[in-house]
Amino acid sequence: MLVYLDQNHASRMAKHLLGQRGHEAFGRLFLALKGRAIAPPSPFHVLETLFPQRGPEEKAGYLLPALKEVFAALSGGYWVRPWQEVAARQRRGLHREDLLSQEGSWEAPADLSPFKGLPEALRGLPYGEAHALALREIRERTGLEEVPFVRLLARLLARMASDLQRKPRPSDLLDAVMAATVYPYVDLLLTDRYLRGLLPEKSVGGRRKEVEALVRRLEGE
Repeated sequence: MLVYLDQNHASRMAKHLLGQRGHEAFGRLFLALKGRAIAPPSPFHVLETLFPQRGPEEKAGYLLPALKEVFAALSGGYWVRPWQEVAARQRRGLHREDLLSQEGSWEAPADLSPFKGLPEALRGLPYGEAHALALREIRERTGLEEVPFVRLLARLLARMASDLQRKPRPSDLLDAVMAATVYPYVDLLLTDRYLRGLLPEKSVGGRRKEVEALVRRLEGE
């Protein structure tokens, strides 16, 4: 089973390993995944660890040793390739070897600069207009054909931008690029409640009840 842990799940596992209270369910999930799943780190984890996207309260890098311990136990020696490599390889179809690599570095964060300013440009547009503009901008900015990465990223950014009932978050762009990269390949995406709502088929949120239900499911397999 191939699983992607977003930064929330991975960091809460790391905090449990550091002895911080309130993350016990994630500690049980960590144990349940060991030996049952491959959960590789990615350049997105590096970006969020060294340059937090979710607020200044997280001291950059303090979780890095514990995160390395989490992924040493769960990764099977694999890394997620940079999104640029994954998307370029999709011209020949979807193959898991195009997502995974045995090379990676905790010093190489994801580069989101090609998409700088795009969420703001889409904000407030009706979904159809936002989707069409996102597709055009992503293709022009990256030089990519309309591969699955491009289609999913455009859909996610358009959904986020056209949702006027929700306040945008600094991490929205990273979340969308991450999901567009990994979601077509993984069996499970462990993420936050909002992204789970956008990608419900293979996603599990971070609420305690959801995490505990997943632990029971894994232990019963």
